[in-house]
Amino acid sequence: MIVAEGKSILDQVSYGRLRFLRRRHPELAEYSSRTSEEECDRFRTAQGRAVLELEAFYDRASRQVGMEIASVFLVHSMLLEDRDFVDTVLTTIRDRGTTAEFAVKTTGERLAAAFSAMDSLYMQARAADIRDIARRMVRLLLGWHPLDPMRGGPAILVADEFLPSEVMDLDNRKLLGLIARQGSVDSHTAMLLRAYRIPAMAEVDLDPCWDGHRALLDGFDHRLYLDPDGELLDALRVKYQDGGKPVGCGVAEPMPL
Repeated sequence: MIVAEGKSILDQVSYGRLRFLRRRHPELAEYSSRTSEEECDRFRTAQGRAVLELEAFYDRASRQVGMEIASVFLVHSMLLEDRDFVDTVLTTIRDRGTTAEFAVKTTGERLAAAFSAMDSLYMQARAADIRDIARRMVRLLLGWHPLDPMRGGPAILVADEFLPSEVMDLDNRKLLGLIARQGSVDSHTAMLLRAYRIPAMAEVDLDPCWDGHRALLDGFDHRLYLDPDGELLDALRVKYQDGGKPVGCGVAEPMPL
């Protein structure tokens, strides 16, 4: 058994298999065989679709966890229509003859880097919002559908970071928890996870070799136990059940008897 430490986003316990989220990172074509105006039209079409998707997230989150939490998706819509973002994308397309997806990706990277370089931890966390809208736009421009990382069954998902819209795309019936190897407890993602009562930790140094192994996420003590033994499971069951602390969020896999 190995113990990893991080920063808990929620005081909860979850137990299940780890599943590493494997995102697609294609080499995007830089230059387009289309005219610049055709690429600009592609951008505007994808932008409109992205705004509609974010509006649907806002409506669902408003019903489930309230308008204040759901407002993150209004922020994302505003970022998508922000003049600096839009003008930079369109200028890149027209001046350099790039594809819309390449222009979106490079613009998103530039803006995210600018936020990350700020002194405020709050503003640094906004870089994830920029990455979120840029990835959504690239996916729409390429015609991709979101992958189902839990098609193999319920799991605790692991990734470098999780973005707000990714939380909404996940099937909460199978989601046992989230582990971010980087991430931030001040991010909009963390805010959503708290509202949805999803066990989660950030800044956990976890190697992909642990994919498929069982783990116990102890949000109270900021620890992740990899391949926990029966003695530990028994001790934690007593600590958090008999000790009066709440266990899990209603979706976690039961600890084995």
